[in-house]
Formats: sequence, structure tokens, C-alpha cells
Amino acid sequence: MTENLSRTYRLGMIGYGDYATFLIQTWRSLPKVEIAAIAGRTEDAVKQSAEELGIPKCYSGEDSAEELIADPDLDIVVIATPPFTHAEMAERALRAGKHVLCEKPLAITADDAGRVCRAVKETGNRLAMGFVLRYDPLFDRLKRLVDERVFGELHRIDFQNFAGDEALPPDHWFWDVSKSGGILVEHGVHFFDIYTWLLGSEPRRITGHRTVRPGTAQEDRVMATVEYENGALASFYHAFDKPSRLEKTTARLAFDRGYMEVDGWIALTLEFDAALEPGDRDRLGEILPGWVQQDVKRYAEAERPARGGGNDYLLEERVKGCWTLSEDKQAVYEDCARRELADLLQGIDDPSHAIQADVEAGLRSVRIATAVPPPDTGE
Repeated sequence: MTENLSRTYRLGMIGYGDYATFLIQTWRSLPKVEIAAIAGRTEDAVKQSAEELGIPKCYSGEDSAEELIADPDLDIVVIATPPFTHAEMAERALRAGKHVLCEKPLAITADDAGRVCRAVKETGNRLAMGFVLRYDPLFDRLKRLVDERVFGELHRIDFQNFAGDEALPPDHWFWDVSKSGGILVEHGVHFFDIYTWLLGSEPRRITGHRTVRPGTAQEDRVMATVEYENGALASFYHAFDKPSRLEKTTARLAFDRGYMEVDGWIALTLEFDAALEPGDRDRLGEILPGWVQQDVKRYAEAERPARGGGNDYLLEERVKGCWTLSEDKQAVYEDCARRELADLLQGIDDPSHAIQADVEAGLRSVRIATAVPPPDTGE
């Protein structure tokens, strides 16, 4: 994945929480990557993390991020801190001559995200977003299904994310919109990014709702509806109000002549119900090798003409089926994280390489998230 790089790259990680630890442990398997430093405010905790993870250098205290960014031995700064810190750290690192991998979101305001974009253009340094879904092989295959119009045009996406809040007490920074940006910014950007990329179209109009849990200041249920330039409509619903054991993430896609369901936060399975034209079955087999047929109905000659989305089709059969990428969610997640870093490293090593989840993707997702107005509290 990184074997052909021209040299070894040295990374410094700002942040030492669970996700930062996951990234460090996952990236260790990549050749030509060295996790050289870690930074955080609490001295004892940072030192303990550095020792446990075998990281040779650590910075602690109020100026720890600045000290890591200034370290001349580092090539890349990885930002894994609360969202309100991302834009300032990213811009500072870029202007200090570092490349950046920024965990989502790029910023909590569109203006700040735009500022980071300008820093990338002005410095020539590379920035990749921590959008792991961009590196899920299932979405690579789904993108081909969409682009090749195997089920006709994609015109509707209905995304729902039911998440737990048991590990998010009321005083957690997650609920503080000034620090997290709110659910649509802190969490929703993952899905704005992947489904906007899937559609291959820019947003035209964005509306939505953000609701506050009664008796609190916690925005726990939010929704955005996006109309795209190509006419597709997508809705994104997030609720952080479930027991963790009931968490569920699904997306339902409607095409001219078929439906598809994507299951899971790290998506492992596609299920579909579609009317196929001659040749579509072969294309399905190429894109989704080993897919399992659950039901099929052959159309008689008189039943074959059909119309969907204003387009005429000559149908051969209706098929229900499913395809599974893997049964091992953790292994897929780790591979996505490795592919994410490898993409940035290739972009640094080869300036002509287009990074999949680049700074523009970060800006676009923040613009969508922040277009939804604040809740009407009646005050």
C-alpha cells in the first residue's frame, strides 16, 4: 500500500484519545511510516500514552500542539482533537510546511473551512480528510453501479443514523455546538461527503431541522435535505438518543428501476431489488462478484417495455439479491484507515496524485452541514 514511496514519512499526532490510539495502532502495519511524536495538554496522560504506544517523542501542556507543529523532524501532522480546534491547527501546520491529515470535520464553520482551503492552495502542501467511508471498498463498487447506471439513474437517497448517547454525558463537548458544531457538523459530514461523491453532483439547495431535547440544551435529533444539481433528492437524519446496543445506520437508494439498501456505519452489505435489462446481470457479476440471488421473476415479451424517471427501458427480469464485502467489520475499518493514510502519502510523494478525500471535500461537507438553521427554541 505504501511500499513504493520514495522515502519514509514521519508523523506527529495531536490528540491521544481512543480514536487517535486506534489510528496509531492501525498505521503501524504500513511500511515507510513512522509515528514519531504525540501531543496533548495533560502531561501524565500524554507520557503514559507515548510509553504504551512506543512513541519516542511527546509534547504536553497548553502549547503542545504548537510545539509538535514546529518540530522540524516531522513531515505530517495528524489532527485528532475536538472539532473547534481543527481549522486553526490545520492552517498553522500547513503554513509551517507540514502536510496534514485532519479528522472530520475540517472546521465548524464554512468560513474557517474556506480559510484552510486557501492555506492548502497558497502553501502547496497536501491535506487529506479523515473520511474513512471514501476508502470502504463497498462504496467503490456502489459508485460503479451508480456511474454505469446498472439500475438506471439514482434519484433518491434516504439516510438514517440512530446512535447511542450513553457515553455522552450532558457536559460532554459533543453537545456544545460552539465546540462540536452540532451533530450535522461533527458526525453528519461523513455522510454528506460520501453520498455527494456517490451522486457526482453539487448541492443546489439545503433545508433541514435541528431539535433540542426538552429540558436541556442538547441538539439530539437533526435532519438535512439536499437537492442536487442533477435533480436527486437526499435526506440525512441523525439521532443521538438510543441505547448503544440499538445503534443502526441504513441508507436506502432509489433508482429509475430499482432499490438498494446499504447497511451499517462501516458498510459491509448491499441488498437490492431491481428490474434488469439484457446485459445487466453480467455487469452485476463484474461489479459485485459472488452476489447471492434471493428471488427472480422473468418477464414475458408483453411485460418487457417499461418507463422510469422519464426513460424508456426494455426489461428482462426482476431480481432480488445481496452482496457482502466481509463479515469482519473491524478488519474493514482498519483497512479503510490504512488506505486513507496511504492516499495522503501518495499525494505527498507524487504531487500529481489526486487525493480522494481532499480539502475541497472537507469544505463541501461543512457547507452542507452549516446550511441547516439553528433550532427554533421559541425564545
